[in-house]
Amino acid sequence: MATLAELARSHTELDDRRVVHLQDLVSSWGLLADLSFADLLLFGRGGNAAEDQLVVVGHVRPTTGITLYRADLMGQVFDGRRRPLVTEAFSTGVTVRGSVNVGADHDVRVTAVPVRQDGEVLAVLARERIRPDDRSTSEQERTYVGLFDRFAAMIEQGEFPYRDEERLRHRTPRVGDGLLLVDADGRIEFASPNAVSSLNRLGMTRGVTGARFEDTGLGSSILREAFDRRTAVIDEMERSDEVAVVSHCFPLLDRGVATGAIVLVRDVTELRRRDRQLVSKDATIREIHHRVKNNLQTISSLLRLQSRRLQGEEARSALGESVRRISAISVVHETLAQSTEDDVSFGEIVGPLVRVVEESVSSPLRPVTFIVEGDAGMVPGQVATTLAVVLTELLQNAVDHAFPEAPLLPDRSETPGDGEDSNPGLVRIELERRSDGLSLRVVDDGVGLPEGFDLDEATGLGLTIVRTFVEGELGGGISLSPAERGSGTVAEVRLPASRLTGPWGDSREPTG
Repeated sequence: MATLAELARSHTELDDRRVVHLQDLVSSWGLLADLSFADLLLFGRGGNAAEDQLVVVGHVRPTTGITLYRADLMGQVFDGRRRPLVTEAFSTGVTVRGSVNVGADHDVRVTAVPVRQDGEVLAVLARERIRPDDRSTSEQERTYVGLFDRFAAMIEQGEFPYRDEERLRHRTPRVGDGLLLVDADGRIEFASPNAVSSLNRLGMTRGVTGARFEDTGLGSSILREAFDRRTAVIDEMERSDEVAVVSHCFPLLDRGVATGAIVLVRDVTELRRRDRQLVSKDATIREIHHRVKNNLQTISSLLRLQSRRLQGEEARSALGESVRRISAISVVHETLAQSTEDDVSFGEIVGPLVRVVEESVSSPLRPVTFIVEGDAGMVPGQVATTLAVVLTELLQNAVDHAFPEAPLLPDRSETPGDGEDSNPGLVRIELERRSDGLSLRVVDDGVGLPEGFDLDEATGLGLTIVRTFVEGELGGGISLSPAERGSGTVAEVRLPASRLTGPWGDSREPTG
């Protein structure tokens, strides 16, 4: 479905500044629909070639009444003669009220309000409701409808939506939150039942209607600020007993003069309690990752101590490889301990992993340079842990087999006379996030694969671990092949997109 901006661009001649004004209106007009007990339609007018055409660029239904339209009318185009009251409001620039017969038993009561900005009519807001039976309405309904009429007058005068309005962060306010009607002197003229309940939780036990707003416990500053700034103001009050209430104050204006205000009051005590629980759980999870990292580092230290007491080179080498694998897992837990998310940026893990391998293979007789290219985006923590071990094994394998003990490999001479016989070996880590998954490539410029090499018949512990993790735990694939140019080997790991989704089923690609 097209957005308001897209419909305005394709059917009207409104520029971006005027479209923003309509978007500001739509961002808070759920409140107006609730006050009017009716559907609200926002009509734009065609350009010079189609001035008799009206397009619905917005449609909102009330939560306080029954909707008139079961289908969404966004994007519907009407001949102006089918909506005569809307057309008249466009032409005259004043609010038009009347009824339209839509069938033998149905008359629709329409209020067409011109939406004005800087003296220009941009659109028409139509309130449409089936004419109710003759019956006495409640005080609450009369108050709400009267408030809608006051807002309609502000829209016609270009005073609503407000300029520089502060936006509520968690959701758009609705009348059902609880409503207080305050006059220009700060005295409460009307309070809805939900508003009374919220004030009772704040400790106000006496009658609300007739009381001064400053006695409610919500604070008088929000009302003064709304009157002074002529715009909506938001405040949150939280008592020591953890009762929390959000107040959203809308000043009622008449040609620049504040004649009163409505204050929507929402009890958010339970919401804030859940927020605190989530923060506490996040902190607990981060602390667990931190302790796991510390425990892994302790294990690594114990293994290093043990290796120093061993005489056999093979046993010392095995313990060294175990330390390296444990360090790779520790890197992931350290990253998770610093994050509030269950997912981590794998690109941030690659750097520390490279340093782990560099420390284990650093030798003047076998100099190796590592380069990281690309980005893998965000991956779930468990996938990052397994993939970190896989990458560590591939890097160690590249160093051990691509650059054997002969430190100076052929065809790596610098320009004659520079005093060096060879460049260090080069290992590139290439990361690529695609719509179908993730590709991780380790490319070296070493001696290449031995003749007749077959990955399926490889028996080395490192490649066995890689294949088990990639194919078994990650559901991916791995291949080893000669480099396309010159000597060297390409080890590529491919993971499907289905394994890169987080706990909520979202797959996030790099944002850079």
